[in-house]
Amino acid sequence: MSTPYILSIDNGTQSVRALLFDRHGAIVAKTQVPLVAYFSRHPGWAEHDPEDYWQAVCTACQRLWAENPLALASVRGVAVTTQRGTMINLGKDGQPLRPAITWLDQRRTDTIPPISRFWKLAFKLAGVGQTINYFRGEAEINWIKANQRDIWEQTGMALT
Repeated sequence: MSTPYILSIDNGTQSVRALLFDRHGAIVAKTQVPLVAYFSRHPGWAEHDPEDYWQAVCTACQRLWAENPLALASVRGVAVTTQRGTMINLGKDGQPLRPAITWLDQRRTDTIPPISRFWKLAFKLAGVGQTINYFRGEAEINWIKANQRDIWEQTGMALT
């Protein structure tokens, strides 16, 4: 019987890594693919081409299997980690509708959808109403809904 491995894919801000771990948590093999830097069309914006993420994941895994051809058949689980707060809008066909908004992005909106009376009251009683509204204004999906209505209407799924 072959040694079981866990494949970990780590999609970071600057690179994507594919790592193989043994059952004791030791790294057995690792590949890393640098990412193209994010771009900014406006001050405070930070966006990235979603296809670049996907190609980097594919390349990292292909290199891992090329360097460790017998390991692929021994993978028993996969774990995926990714950078915080990066959002990709996908259409109903699963294709990206716009560049990803990365966690470095600073845009926000004051146009936030209403919440139910129950949640409003619960947040107020907990003393976190203003904090919740602040973070709702920071939510990329609310910015999209308020500022890119066409993208919002075409979005079948938003990945974060």
